[in-house]
Amino acid sequence: MCTIFVSSEVEPMPTALIVEDEPEANKLLGMLIKLRDYDSASAFDGREALERIGRSSPDVLFLDLMLPDISGYDVCKAVKGSRATCLVPVVVVSARVAARNRADSFQAGADEFVPKPYTPDQIFEALGRADALRASVERDRIEGTARFDDPDDDSAARDLAWLRSLVLGRCPLPEDQAAALADVVGRVAAGVEGWARANPDQPAAALHYELTRDGLALTLQGLRWLEPLDRAQGDPFIACLGRFDRADVDRDADRLTLVKRWG
Repeated sequence: MCTIFVSSEVEPMPTALIVEDEPEANKLLGMLIKLRDYDSASAFDGREALERIGRSSPDVLFLDLMLPDISGYDVCKAVKGSRATCLVPVVVVSARVAARNRADSFQAGADEFVPKPYTPDQIFEALGRADALRASVERDRIEGTARFDDPDDDSAARDLAWLRSLVLGRCPLPEDQAAALADVVGRVAAGVEGWARANPDQPAAALHYELTRDGLALTLQGLRWLEPLDRAQGDPFIACLGRFDRADVDRDADRLTLVKRWG
């Protein structure tokens, strides 16, 4: 007689924390999230959200910007500024739909922005992106390219916000050093973006990144913007380059490669 044993273990459902002060809006978003096999929990102000996250990190955070106590931007910065929580994908869901609010959300570290009123598909797409971001964390090599060729396209800022989170979360250096390096990555990206916006008649600038278990490499394409900075040694962008172990300039290819090794 053959006995078949069936495991009763069930993989736990991913969790989403919804930070929204309007009870009905909070409930509606929770219902949509459950349709994608997520457990949901609710917080109705920023401090409650941070307390919940401090006790147990969710798999994804849905965050309103207009909260009754502290700004959603401040909640996002707190989550993304801590190594313990920086790899939690943050989806801002807000009625503040101006381009400036999207940009400020990504600058604060958000990984996605969904405007109100939203459709269910927009929420499902944000969940799909959050799933993909979490799946990428354990890869031995994570790479991508951010292109600054369209001033109305903020996908580069969104992708680089996640890169800053990855640097803080995966870099084995002490947390303060990893945070400083993540800040430098942001400054480098801002330098490229600023030049691209100021020089729309020039070929598009781009930033390629490659993060491995050994270190980080940034390749900046479009070095015409670097030439005036060669003479500006006090420029903050030039100063931040000292955080990297190596800076290789290829003027024929109009390219700068920055390398930081963990060892």
